[in-house]
Amino acid sequence: MRLTLQELENHLWGAANILRGKTAGQDYKNYILSLMFYKRLCDQWENEADEAIAELERQQGQKFTEAQKAVFRARGEHRFSIPQGARWGDVKAASTNIGETLTRAMRGVADANEELRGVFTVDWNQPAPDGSGKPLIPNEVVHALIQHFDQHDLSNKNVPPDVLGRAYEYLIKQFADDAGAKAGEFFTPPEVVDTLVRILEPQPGDTVYDPTCGSGGMLVHAADFLREHGHHATRARYFGQEMNWGNAAIGKINSVLHGLEADIKAGASTITDPQFLEPDGRVKKFSLVLANFPFSDEFWWLKPEQQTDDKKKKEKLKQEIFGKEGYKDSFGRFGRGTAFRSPPAAYGDYAFILHILASLAGTGRAGIVCPQGVLFRGQPEVEEETGEFDDDGNPKMKRRKADDEHVIRRALLDARLIDAVISLPLNVFYGAGVPACLVILRKERPAARRDQVLLVYAARHYRELSAQNELRPQDVMRILVHYHAYGDPSKVPGLVAQDSRRIRELITQREEDEVGRLVSEYEPHAEKLAALDGEIRDAQAERDAAPTTKARAAAEAKLAKLEKQRGKPAAKIAERDQRIAEGRRRAEDDRQDVIRVGEELVAIYADADELLKHARVVSLGEIEENEFNLNIPRYIDTFEPERRVEVGDALKALGDAEDTMREAQAALSQLLRQAGYLA
Repeated sequence: MRLTLQELENHLWGAANILRGKTAGQDYKNYILSLMFYKRLCDQWENEADEAIAELERQQGQKFTEAQKAVFRARGEHRFSIPQGARWGDVKAASTNIGETLTRAMRGVADANEELRGVFTVDWNQPAPDGSGKPLIPNEVVHALIQHFDQHDLSNKNVPPDVLGRAYEYLIKQFADDAGAKAGEFFTPPEVVDTLVRILEPQPGDTVYDPTCGSGGMLVHAADFLREHGHHATRARYFGQEMNWGNAAIGKINSVLHGLEADIKAGASTITDPQFLEPDGRVKKFSLVLANFPFSDEFWWLKPEQQTDDKKKKEKLKQEIFGKEGYKDSFGRFGRGTAFRSPPAAYGDYAFILHILASLAGTGRAGIVCPQGVLFRGQPEVEEETGEFDDDGNPKMKRRKADDEHVIRRALLDARLIDAVISLPLNVFYGAGVPACLVILRKERPAARRDQVLLVYAARHYRELSAQNELRPQDVMRILVHYHAYGDPSKVPGLVAQDSRRIRELITQREEDEVGRLVSEYEPHAEKLAALDGEIRDAQAERDAAPTTKARAAAEAKLAKLEKQRGKPAAKIAERDQRIAEGRRRAEDDRQDVIRVGEELVAIYADADELLKHARVVSLGEIEENEFNLNIPRYIDTFEPERRVEVGDALKALGDAEDTMREAQAALSQLLRQAGYLA
């Protein structure tokens, strides 16, 4: 029987629970994700062999012996090669040194498949740090994981590829929630990715690139957009670079599970060692770039292995790497010979932005997650008093050069490359408390908006969660309507109708997924309760048919014991039902909110003054008057007025408060009299 999405999610998260706390920090995610993928590869290899043998038997009209099947199994064509000795059964058969056997098997699979090089980065036989010679992950734990994964066949026969891909993304999200602040290294909230993808709208023939791809979520979402619009994912090509080997491995697995066949390079910095180059040494160009780079990286100019150096050595390297013209970039992305000054050493944001720009084809477009500092950091060129005076007594002046980031931002605006800037709510990213924004670049823009920039203030609308804030589907809808309307009120009703229908369907799908997860999570309690209810019915029948008083008393005692046992699973099921009801209420509130937001957007665009509080299409002339500062509050009224209080409501609230105070005083006096303190 095929696994449902929710059953698979619970199964995979159950494996994570076995390993949690047995490895260093959050490394356990890499172990679980790679083990799940290895099991999938092995199961699918066996499934492909079984299907091929069944087809041969059908064609030849005979059943093969086990010996014949073994021959055909070894010769059969497979998507990935699984060498003899590296199959799941070989690992399962091991009773000692299981970690060593598993590591050897995984590496054997990687060696046999060029596409899988760098996927299996973990060492299940890594020694413990105490020098005892024992493995960090005990043999018993590895055995428990093997037994856990052995419960289910993860081939296409039992788990369709789309279900496995969704479960894998769920697992990455769970690991991100578990990792907290560190999750930003490998995970961008899907709502943010979805916003970027729907703004840029991937098309068949696109080359999609993520220069800091982490777990590959942006590439996967781009492929999902193509599928949603009736195209096969492989109608586009996908490329990514990731400095962290472990995160790159997660991204490669994600790519394979979603059928993208992405080319992901690992282990090198995109800035110091870009891996996608043309024969002449320039960076390769792509039609679409999506990125969430490390915010304000102060060591962007160092290779990964140099970032561990001490402060003195880093300072020496800095003097070597930066000349009078700034960073010596051998790839021609910024500095001498380009229109852009070198980014400052202390902030790497514009280094990534300029790399992305250099990676864009002639009609390319990019969506970038940035800290809002890129919008306003850096001062323009100014004249300053020196503190000295000339012979006539006039103060002497000197001209101070513009800061690097100001010069770069101005150059981007002068080149008409910035299409839109969208501010986001605080705290929507793991571990990034700084205000963030989305910057949309387009090499080729419609003539009507070449001299304009759309600014959207989207920081007001979000759902507040315990650890961070979340963009709801209706919040994404606001952003998309603002962007696609680009200030044109006539487009808004159609955009609202189009987006609201899709988003209500998305909310309903998420609701059903959540209910399915809860049903699956509480399944053991439901089974326990059903079994006890059956025993209780039998005990009731036994009591009613008791021939003697003694037999009836014994049956009553048995029944009482069963009903007491029933309490715990019954409470769990009540808890499940309450959580399901809360989830359904929340989903219905969101669906109604989508309708309300749609009506609100239409009303906003019918009122020019109200629109100024949400979005503006600003001319480059006005931006120049503001010294090329793109800080959104300069252009949009972000002031949040206090809610107006009616006098009648205020007087009623005051009266209620006075009544409450009198009741409290009377209750206190009564307690004091009862205690003998008052006569």
